[in-house]
Amino acid sequence: MKLDTTTPGETLFVTANPSQGQLESRAQPCPQAEDDDDGARYLFELSHDAILFLDHTGKILCINPRGVQLSGYAEAKLRGADIFELLLLPDDHSAFHQMLQDAVKGKARECEVRWRTNDGAIVHFDGASVPRLSSSGEFLCTLCTLRDVTERKRTEEELRNSEEKYRDLIEISPDAIYVVDAQGICVLANRAGAELAGIPQDDLVGTSVTETYLPEELSLFRERIEKLKARHAAIPKEVRA
Repeated sequence: MKLDTTTPGETLFVTANPSQGQLESRAQPCPQAEDDDDGARYLFELSHDAILFLDHTGKILCINPRGVQLSGYAEAKLRGADIFELLLLPDDHSAFHQMLQDAVKGKARECEVRWRTNDGAIVHFDGASVPRLSSSGEFLCTLCTLRDVTERKRTEEELRNSEEKYRDLIEISPDAIYVVDAQGICVLANRAGAELAGIPQDDLVGTSVTETYLPEELSLFRERIEKLKARHAAIPKEVRA
């Protein structure tokens, strides 16, 4: 793919005809540099999402400043580079290939992808792509937006690890432990709890463990539930949110 910068802010690229697998001689201006669409140009430049224009093979035709920043590479290194070779993790190649193939067919797609930055860090993205077509409906390139969700993924992973540690602590406890909802339905129980109830551990979840309570224990349970509900209702909605 031959790139040619004619004037500052304007990059020309040669489009590919996917049906013939050949390059056409007609050049198109890089979309963010079109003078007749200042709004789109400024959106491209100032967006907090990475925005890329890719040919049907994954060559980077244009990339906005946010994309350059998130990659850690110089813009000159990115332009014309193969996104599969330079950035994307191998495990995500298949999903991204499918996204590009659908764009060539005129279909928009969403997918989750990751790339490795120049300094080795992994960035997680929620990606979306739409095909850019000529006035005659011919495929020109794929417009791809990538939203950085690395922090969200990190938080989700920490929460998952925390839940696993919590479950492990419950499981190894010699005491019978049940986690029940407001209706007394068991949502989590350890091995000791299952042995005490005389019910297989896998079958215990989803059952009403309060049915095994003595009358005085059931009354105490209901009293505690009501206190918890009252305490929760007293918390301002904005704090609960």
